[in-house]
Amino acid sequence: MTMRFTARAAALPLLAIAGLAGPARAQPTVKLSSVRPGNGDPVLVTVTDAKSRPKGKVDGKQLLFFESRGGYQAVFAVPLERKPGPLTVTLRGGLPSQTIDILDDKFPETQVQVPDEFVNLTPELRKRVDEDNRAIRKSFGKANGPPQFRRAFQWPVTSLPTSPFGEMRTFNGVARSHHLGMDLASREGAKIRSINEGTVVLVRDCFLPGKVVVVSHGAGIASAYFHLSEMLVAEGDLVERGTIIGRTGQTGRVTGPHVHLSVWALNDFVDPAEFFRLAFLPRESPLTPAARKSAAEAKSAAADKQKDRDKGKDSGKSAGRGKSGK
Repeated sequence: MTMRFTARAAALPLLAIAGLAGPARAQPTVKLSSVRPGNGDPVLVTVTDAKSRPKGKVDGKQLLFFESRGGYQAVFAVPLERKPGPLTVTLRGGLPSQTIDILDDKFPETQVQVPDEFVNLTPELRKRVDEDNRAIRKSFGKANGPPQFRRAFQWPVTSLPTSPFGEMRTFNGVARSHHLGMDLASREGAKIRSINEGTVVLVRDCFLPGKVVVVSHGAGIASAYFHLSEMLVAEGDLVERGTIIGRTGQTGRVTGPHVHLSVWALNDFVDPAEFFRLAFLPRESPLTPAARKSAAEAKSAAADKQKDRDKGKDSGKSAGRGKSGK
C-alpha cells in the first residue's frame, strides 16, 4: 500500500505541470502553390500557425510576407531565363526550407511583321526605349509595400487571349524576344479595368508598348497595361478592382487593337493565367474604403485649390492686359 501511494503521489506534480502547460501549440506549416513550376510561373508561399511574420529568400531576393487569413503569404516568380532544376526557398525562424523543381518549359514561337521603325531602331529611338524600360521597371519597385487588395484578382477585359505569355517572337525576321505578358482581344476604345485595388504608379507614353498604365497592388505585385488609346488615371490615383484605367488601342508596336497585360510578382514577370489561379487570402487592406475615400477627397480638394490658383493667375493677366490697353 505504501509503495502504491508513494508512486501515485510522485506522479501528481507531473500531471499538474502538464495541466499548466495547456494544449500543445500547432507547429508551423509551409505550403507552396506548386513544387514543379515552369519558367514564368508564380509561386505562392503560405505559412500557417507561425508565431511571427516569417522571413526568407528565394534566388537572393527577400520574400515579402504579408498577413493572411490563418497565417502569412508571399509570392515570387520563377524567372523566364532560369535554368531547369532545383531552386531553394530559404526560410528562417525554425521554418523548413523548401525546394522546387523547375521544369524545362518550351514556349511557342511566332513570326511578327511590323513597321521597320519598330525593329531597326535609330540611336535616338534606342535611347527612348531604354528610358521607357527603366521607367516601367522602376515603377514595379514601388509595389513592395503591404498588400492593397482584399479580394481575388480579375481579368481587365472579358475576352480570349490572342498571344500567350512567354511566346518567343521574331520581328521582321531579325529581332527575337519573349512576350512578357498576355495579349487579350479587345475592340478599339473598349474599357480596360484594373485587375485589383492599388495605386497608379506610372502613366507614360512609350515607344514600343505605347500608352502604358502601371498599378501597384503591394506585396511585390504590379500590373501593367500596354497599347492603350487613352490613359484615364493619373499617377498617385487609388483604384478599386474594376476601376476603368484606360481604353483599348493600338499604340506602340502592334498589329491591331488589343490590350497587353503584364503581371510582375516580386522579382520577374509571370504568366497572368497562372497568377489568377493563386489563392490569395489577404487580411483587410491597410487602405480601407474609408481611407481610400479620405485620400480621394484630399486629392480632389487639392485639385480644386490648384484650379482656383490658376484662375487667379488668369484674372491677374487679364487685368494687366486691360490696364496696358487704356
